[in-house]
Amino acid sequence: MLGICPVLAYADSMDSDIPTRLSHIEAILPTLATKADMEALRADVARWTLATVIGLFIGFSGLFVAMGNLYMKPPAAEKPSGRTEAPIVIVIPAGALRQKE
Repeated sequence: MLGICPVLAYADSMDSDIPTRLSHIEAILPTLATKADMEALRADVARWTLATVIGLFIGFSGLFVAMGNLYMKPPAAEKPSGRTEAPIVIVIPAGALRQKE
């Protein structure tokens, strides 16, 4: 009869495997999260979310201020006095620019 119905053959093999399955489940059970673990995780996620929102608010506020300062009208330049300064002139000898061979 076992050769005729494969479902019954599978059911018979499951009955003999129950102690192995039970020991596997009992080994995994202590590592599963408890209600207290999930509550602590929820509190950590809420704290992280709040810190992220505050950080984004500060970051975008700084960006808004920087962009606002970028488009502000520059202050009027001071009028030069009657005296002008001589330009700075740097003289480089002609031989200094040649590459050494």
